[in-house]
Amino acid sequence: MKNYTSTISIIFILAFITSCDNSITSNSVDCTEIITYNNLKGDCSETLNHQNEVYFNTDGDLRIITSNNIPDHFVGLFGEGAGSLNPNQIKPQDNRYEIDLSPEKNDNSISLLNNGPAYSFGILFNGIELDPIAAEPWPHTKPITSNHNWDWNLEATNAGLGLDCNNAHVQPNGKYHYHGIPENYLRNIASNITEMLLLGYAADGFPIYYQYGYINSELSLLNSSYVLKSGNRSGDGIDHPCGIYNGVYTADYEYIEGSGDLDECNGYEGFSPEYPNGTYYYVLTDAYPGIPRCFKGIPSQDFRIGN
Repeated sequence: MKNYTSTISIIFILAFITSCDNSITSNSVDCTEIITYNNLKGDCSETLNHQNEVYFNTDGDLRIITSNNIPDHFVGLFGEGAGSLNPNQIKPQDNRYEIDLSPEKNDNSISLLNNGPAYSFGILFNGIELDPIAAEPWPHTKPITSNHNWDWNLEATNAGLGLDCNNAHVQPNGKYHYHGIPENYLRNIASNITEMLLLGYAADGFPIYYQYGYINSELSLLNSSYVLKSGNRSGDGIDHPCGIYNGVYTADYEYIEGSGDLDECNGYEGFSPEYPNGTYYYVLTDAYPGIPRCFKGIPSQDFRIGN
């Protein structure tokens, strides 16, 4: 099958058609996982028939961004047909965003997940949104109702949700978006990134960097403060998932203050080449969460899911 291995497709299909209800009852002490860890991604060798169009401008206190949502790099095979893990075709969009040029950091954070995906996180300079939250709450049945448990939402990059090598896929309306680190986008910038690299802006206006920042004036690799929990989930496979904490669910991870360099929103405060007087900024990390899952400022409503 073009660009994708049959193994990935089989794992993806089996993961979603298998049910705990087939192997256990409410009185059973046995528990069978219905989703297994699968962070395999499809290849990226497809080109698009549309050119990338994105513009960054300022107007008063606002940063204005317009984008047609066409990526500037190779993508995976999307659309109906053999070999595709995602049935939706990439289509040009007509997106416009207004974000604060002078954001203010708050003591309390705002989550991207609020009884469902509430916001995408931000946008890169190529005009593609960072949108890490999957709409896959427990128990992974459709349609999603008020009985679904959003505390146990699938982690898109580890649960085989049909991503290409850029950790991206396509919404039903044709909108391409990143769930994790945008590999080809970074590769187009530099083959080996070893410095602070401004990638774009979060919905609240704070800048987004990749991996590096300055600690006590020394350039350092900034580490996430999230860790994978140890042991087994307490669920019975009916009301909550069971099995070992393995990263399939976002709740498999926990934030431990001081275990890394970054705060709960994967952010840090300091100076950068673009902000020599200092600023709060977010960091994309190879380790979880990859893309931050909360804001320290007030997000623009242009990034609200379903807007």
